[in-house]
Amino acid sequence: MKSLQHTTRNVLLAVGTAAILSLPTAQADEGWVVDFEKAKAQAAKEGKSILMEFTGSDWCPPCKALHKNVLIKDVFKTEMPKSFVLLKLDSPRDKSKQTPEEIEQYKVLSAKYGVKGVPTIFLADAKGRPYYETVGYSGDPADKYVANLKEQIATLAKRDAAFAKAEKASGAEKAKLLADGLSLVNDEMALKTYGDVVSQIIELDADNKAGLKAKFEGLKNSVGFKAELEAATRGSRDKPEETLAAIDKLIAEKEPTGEALQEAVFSKSAILFQTDKAKAKELLLEAQKLAPESETGKRIDGILEQFFKDE
Repeated sequence: MKSLQHTTRNVLLAVGTAAILSLPTAQADEGWVVDFEKAKAQAAKEGKSILMEFTGSDWCPPCKALHKNVLIKDVFKTEMPKSFVLLKLDSPRDKSKQTPEEIEQYKVLSAKYGVKGVPTIFLADAKGRPYYETVGYSGDPADKYVANLKEQIATLAKRDAAFAKAEKASGAEKAKLLADGLSLVNDEMALKTYGDVVSQIIELDADNKAGLKAKFEGLKNSVGFKAELEAATRGSRDKPEETLAAIDKLIAEKEPTGEALQEAVFSKSAILFQTDKAKAKELLLEAQKLAPESETGKRIDGILEQFFKDE
């Protein structure tokens, strides 16, 4: 009897172990890869783009909602692999199922692509150069979400058409065509992931006759300033006075203009909101005047209406 029980126990353990090992891990969902280099190689081989999902699978509510309502639905699993290699870049709290390489890869790529929150989806070419980005989850059903992503392939086609024309041009004309291609992505994304193209534009317009050298050098300075501003404002709730002084020092040293200065003034307003609403409002109005057509400039009217209605 003992022998039979022992044998049965071993069989059950073996079956249970096999079942556990056969379960897909959070990092290896069906149809997804987790290695950036493998995704690029596969995309190049198959003539596809890459869909990169930056997520926090076990702690982020919008990430979980996106997964439940879109990523595991049949329309997504059927349609998206036709045009995209699916790359999951996860930063869960429980990292026990990840390799050290995956953990380090997330740190490197989230910094490279400027990921500020999850979920963030990038559509990128086979070289990993993004042409579309969406942050968060709006609640769209799977069919609408998929249709929107598929529409963005047209953006890649426009970019590639401009780059193809640039290959046949030279000098300032080539610089203009390259800039046309980059205009389809936001400035920060262009500078972070199309650095070779930006450098080429600056070199081709060395005399600034097309105004592109000044534009892109200005963008470089602006993005660099914003990164320093972000570093300066970390922990602003704990040490508001020190943070305000750090921002003022940064402004004095770098002498930013336009949107870069707007972001600095806007940050000061946010810090002062709890202690001096009158000064915060004054800074908001100042920030709005600096670049009224920027994304931040357009947001300020809504902020004034919502938080300063009675001021």
